[in-house]
Amino acid sequence: MRLHKILMVDDDVDTLNQIINCFDGFENMYLFYRALNVRDALQICIDYAPDLIITDWEMPIINGIEFIKHIKQNDRLYDIPIIMLTGKMTRPEHLNVAFSAGATDFIRKPIEKIELIARVRSMLMLADSHREAIEFKNRDLVNTALHIVQNNEFNAKLRQKVIELEKSCGYLDADLTKMLKELNEDLCEKIKMEAWDKFDSYFKQVNPNFFNDLIAISPKISPAELRLAAFLRLNIGTKEIAAIMFLTVDSVRTGRTRLRKKLNLAQDENLTTFLLSI
Repeated sequence: MRLHKILMVDDDVDTLNQIINCFDGFENMYLFYRALNVRDALQICIDYAPDLIITDWEMPIINGIEFIKHIKQNDRLYDIPIIMLTGKMTRPEHLNVAFSAGATDFIRKPIEKIELIARVRSMLMLADSHREAIEFKNRDLVNTALHIVQNNEFNAKLRQKVIELEKSCGYLDADLTKMLKELNEDLCEKIKMEAWDKFDSYFKQVNPNFFNDLIAISPKISPAELRLAAFLRLNIGTKEIAAIMFLTVDSVRTGRTRLRKKLNLAQDENLTTFLLSI
């Protein structure tokens, strides 16, 4: 069974201990991370991507509401459910502020053990369902890409026959040769665009902010590099990418190198891992 990672954020150590004590007997189900301030909590989120966050509202320097806003500004962390914990901010208008900021649930202090366990289980079930749905859609995306590869293999054979016909007619009719050449070029462009349009539409449904985030990192990134990044994010192999994009394997490798430079990645930083983190 996979351990669910739970981050607890509170400047009161006793509260953190109390939360953990509520889960005595569940050691094989949960892995807890503690943070006494928002700065440490944000670092834990980046390093470990917890499945659930339980945060206090009132904390020094940066409070729980601001912490939630920071989380929601990060696409990688956006979907993590957050339970707001508070002993004073309990009026309906306070709840509205918490939910507007991005909190998923709300628990009042003093903490009731049964209520806390029930809320945590509920949030984790929702998180698991959401993650499984995303994984299913990503598998569908990969299957779509591989289907495009199969179609392109057929189309490549069709184009080759047009090329052979063009060569055969070259000695007989210059106008016909020109028409066949133009037909081949149009066919190639149509195949590429139709394949990408189908994939692009589905990809954006699953990863709605990916392209905008890449452009924000590197405004000079080209449309071809955006397409390459999308395929790399799905961990599709170089050979398959070449078939989808009508490129040679060497051209794809060159494109990877250019993409790394535009994203300003360190030599030891993995490109696919970086794209998955966006």
